[in-house]
Amino acid sequence: TNRSGQWRSQVVEPLFESMPDQEILFELAKRIGFYDELTRTIRDSEGKIEWPEAATREIASIVKSIGLTGWTPERLKRHQANWDKFDEKTLMGKEGTEVAGEYYGLPWPCWTEKHPGSPNLYDINKPVMQGGMGFRNRFGLEHNGVNQLAADGSAPVGGAQSGGYPEIKKDNIEKILGITLTDEEREKMGATWATDASNIIAEKCMEKGIAPYGNARARAIVWTFVDQIPQHREPLHTPRQDLAQKYPSFEDKPNHYRVFTKYKSLQLSKDFSKEFPINLTTGRLVNFSGAGMETRASMYLSRLTPEMFADIHPELAAKHGIKHWDFVWIHAPEGTKIKVRARVVPSVKADTIFLPFHWAGYMQGVDMTGNFPDGTKPYTVGECANTVTNYGYDIVTQIPETKSGLCRIEKA
Repeated sequence: TNRSGQWRSQVVEPLFESMPDQEILFELAKRIGFYDELTRTIRDSEGKIEWPEAATREIASIVKSIGLTGWTPERLKRHQANWDKFDEKTLMGKEGTEVAGEYYGLPWPCWTEKHPGSPNLYDINKPVMQGGMGFRNRFGLEHNGVNQLAADGSAPVGGAQSGGYPEIKKDNIEKILGITLTDEEREKMGATWATDASNIIAEKCMEKGIAPYGNARARAIVWTFVDQIPQHREPLHTPRQDLAQKYPSFEDKPNHYRVFTKYKSLQLSKDFSKEFPINLTTGRLVNFSGAGMETRASMYLSRLTPEMFADIHPELAAKHGIKHWDFVWIHAPEGTKIKVRARVVPSVKADTIFLPFHWAGYMQGVDMTGNFPDGTKPYTVGECANTVTNYGYDIVTQIPETKSGLCRIEKA
């Protein structure tokens, strides 16, 4: 989450019939018939697979387009071996150490193998070779006659340019950087910084204090989105159907990533709140992570929260005859349901219930834990909150709605 890479060492051998990810991938490649091609670039001079070092070098070479060429295994290993040599607040390597001047984990972007990483994005108060940069030139040079490059005086300090400039390419590098390339450099150089396998463009940019991806304005009006600026649209399953008329969702999208996706037609089809009058929201607990498959396999973390539950306000619980730690059924508009404990607490509103999203093992009241391989059942199992989250997909990314919706509850 802080854009850094962290090298880790193996602690134990894989348990039971489990295998390292790469071994599964290699075995699949063998069966499909392209194992030699897959592993050709990660072998040493004697033909032995060098893992994960060679794979890390290959990743660094192919993520050039986002500016991570500097993530070499040697540098990341050195950071792991010198954890105590970094300032715990600034993350910068301490003076007099072999990591001096570098930021822990080489946070993105890390343009070259000599770049220290970028602790904060879009900081023009630092030179580029100390982690400074402006906004990326991602949306063209102009839009509707408005210059999209940064204004004069808005550029990383100490660079060859004091204002905006486009992303650096072979055909503009000499003009922007004020340099003259040799014939050999021009021959080796790729068309743009993002495809330059030689990395000459990025290295020349570092010498001149120029961010390879350009220096442009931030975009507040997103003209490629349906809503060019944020505006309120009621959820598909809204507790206020009158507001759906005033703030309707999008038109249905027939081919949204090859799938017909409903928006307004579903939202206006009926008043879902009459049958499902309670707001549903989901979230995380501090002792679990994600779907919980790792953290629920910890006896100690599981003891903190041994069962899946729903937070219900005392007024709402009393209305439905529910007492603390009773089992309750939660029903969703899609016809699904889950059976969980009721945690009666005043921390939620009287019209809302909260579900943590870390559990699995039960499906609509049915114990599915017999499907776990012997010895792998987590210490705590329960219903999955996403079984009752409501239908809905983002208009841009097709990401599903998993955080909110409507529901109804009843004592089990």
